[in-house]
Amino acid sequence: MKFLIVLLCAVSAVVYAQEVQPPLASFTGTVRHMDASTLTLARTDEDDLVILCNRKTRYYSGSKKIKRDDIKPGDRVSVETTLDPLLKPEAVNVRLLPPEKP
Repeated sequence: MKFLIVLLCAVSAVVYAQEVQPPLASFTGTVRHMDASTLTLARTDEDDLVILCNRKTRYYSGSKKIKRDDIKPGDRVSVETTLDPLLKPEAVNVRLLPPEKP
């Protein structure tokens, strides 16, 4: 009986210890500024959004991986983000988009 209780406690601890990842938030806009650690995104009818970038951030043009330096101010991008421990948006994927049609 004691073994069963210990086993149930261990299984419960493992289940509750697993970190649940919230879905990624996505933002689309024009790159206003980009450096080694941040991307400032200009969005239509909204304030600029500063998004943190790190070594885990991936950059794409279509399905092709590109380098961070391939993205320039004025480029239109879509950024998938998660929240860092300080609840600031952190880029997971940055996707280069075609220019917006007038």
